[in-house]
Amino acid sequence: MRKLSNLKKNPDLAKEGANANENIAPANGPSVFDKISAVIKTLFSTAWKKYPGFFFFEALKTIIQAGIPFVGLILTPMIVDEIVGQRDIKRLTTLAAILVISEFVLEMLNQWTMNRLERYNERLSNHFTMEIGKHSMKLDFQLTEDKQALDQLDRAKTGMTWYSGGVYGVAEQVFMFVGNVFKIAGFMTLIIMHAPWMLLFIFLYTVANAIISAKINKVAFEAYGRLSLVNRLFGYFAWTVVDFKYGKDIRLYNAKDMFVNRWADYTETTNEAWSWQGDMSYKYNRYSTLSMTFFNVALYLYSGFLVILSKISIGIFTQILSATNAFNATLNGLVWNIQEIVKRSNYAYEYVKFMEYPEAIEKNHDKVEEGLHVIEFRDVSFAYPGTEKLILDHINITITPGEKLSIVGLNGAGKTTFIKLLCRLYDPTEGEILMDGKNIKDYDYAEYMKQFAPVFQDFKLLGFPISENVMLKAKENRSEEEEERVKKLLKLVELEHLCEKNKNGIDTLVYTIFDDDGIEPSGGEQQKLAIARALYKNAPVIILDEPTAALDPVAEYEIYRQFHTLVGDKTAFYISHRLSSCKFCDKIAVFSEGTIAEYGNHDSLVTIENGIYRKMFEAQAQYYR
Repeated sequence: MRKLSNLKKNPDLAKEGANANENIAPANGPSVFDKISAVIKTLFSTAWKKYPGFFFFEALKTIIQAGIPFVGLILTPMIVDEIVGQRDIKRLTTLAAILVISEFVLEMLNQWTMNRLERYNERLSNHFTMEIGKHSMKLDFQLTEDKQALDQLDRAKTGMTWYSGGVYGVAEQVFMFVGNVFKIAGFMTLIIMHAPWMLLFIFLYTVANAIISAKINKVAFEAYGRLSLVNRLFGYFAWTVVDFKYGKDIRLYNAKDMFVNRWADYTETTNEAWSWQGDMSYKYNRYSTLSMTFFNVALYLYSGFLVILSKISIGIFTQILSATNAFNATLNGLVWNIQEIVKRSNYAYEYVKFMEYPEAIEKNHDKVEEGLHVIEFRDVSFAYPGTEKLILDHINITITPGEKLSIVGLNGAGKTTFIKLLCRLYDPTEGEILMDGKNIKDYDYAEYMKQFAPVFQDFKLLGFPISENVMLKAKENRSEEEEERVKKLLKLVELEHLCEKNKNGIDTLVYTIFDDDGIEPSGGEQQKLAIARALYKNAPVIILDEPTAALDPVAEYEIYRQFHTLVGDKTAFYISHRLSSCKFCDKIAVFSEGTIAEYGNHDSLVTIENGIYRKMFEAQAQYYR
């Protein structure tokens, strides 16, 4: 069986990864400083509003960790000099006790603060995941079908988890940086007092390590860019394989091997990216080890020379060794903090970019008048973003208040796109859509959306109670009158049996994934539940976009007949391949290749020789005679 090519064999995949990397850090994008500022401002302000205690414990931990090394640095030389000097047991015991107790107390406080911070880490991670989720739901629908927006969403999620550690990971580095600055000041004071030339050796060693660390971080960042695409592909196949809703097709079409092989190939590609990062980092790590060896030789020679010349005592000798090693480690840690802040901010900046993602649809603030509306498509054409093919080509049609319009046509004729434009999920490429004589772009977006209650062919039900699927409102926020209305609608769409046979009534869970007492509605029952949801909204415009596809023609006819009665004087759009809805409609629009090829009522359209509608009607008439 042919496998997918890996990174080495698939230049397109590597190119995608490179492009992803460019998206993360474009040459003409914001500077490193701008990214760090934006990340700290956005993440810290959000975290402060939700969990201010997190910053208190970070500050406390910083103070404790900055103080811990100085207890040993100050007391240990005193103990050593006492051992090689006067050897006063009482003084030795006192100094040792102070050292042990101080380090014990500080370490216990450090563990306590770290424990508290770990709790905050989990809370903050969940909070920012919810923030991403909430913002995703607020995005214009157009962006939910846009590859760049989906890639940005994926980078925001991975950038805030795997690579940056989120606000916790960034804050840790920022506070460590502050703590290291204070520690360096203390170490430097001790070294200057006894061995000032040691600072030169430390400086040279730190510069070398900074250069090496920068190279390693550059490799890590490039690896992240390579993985941004494959992570999405890997996740898709990984979760698809274990999603029960694909179970029937996987089994009946014996698709297991295909999914497993794809999963294995993407795993191999991921492993290759990590291996490449490891191989590239390894050679730089060898240089780091070499520079550390030279530094240690210089440290011991210089400090030993000072002891031989009686410039310092044995106790101070140990202090210089400890302070120099601590200073060196802290200075390298400071450089590492800076590089980590830059690296983590680069990743976390993807969250900032996503949260500031520009709107795809212009929003205004004009109010929508109550009641029914005149709707007009005036010379409307549309091509999906990123394409040039017109799905709708110069559409002109007016729908009067309370009119029932049936929209028919073959697949790909533009029927659903027509409804997406009407509901302002997209804006026209050319022309304009008017409501009551005003361009719909001028209306308040949220108010405009309230005018429509659609049931699309790909409607979704939730693993929530039946009542919440209809009302889209939590139980604690609804009244008894609203519950009665739900019961009435369920009866009207002939779904009352779903509640009557279950002890939880209208609060019976849809699907059994969370509760064995839930229900698994049939395809037809799901469609009726979606229709009940549309009716509950009580909007002036009702839209049925092939929601009855799972029903047989007779059952579909009954749904439309009943639904026509329930709609009353509201404006209604019916879209279907089958023509049962046409009987109840004032007008019929026949879509073909993006245009309204035929328009009129049933009696006029059925008489057109070689007409599209007439051919469809004659092919289906056997079901309705």
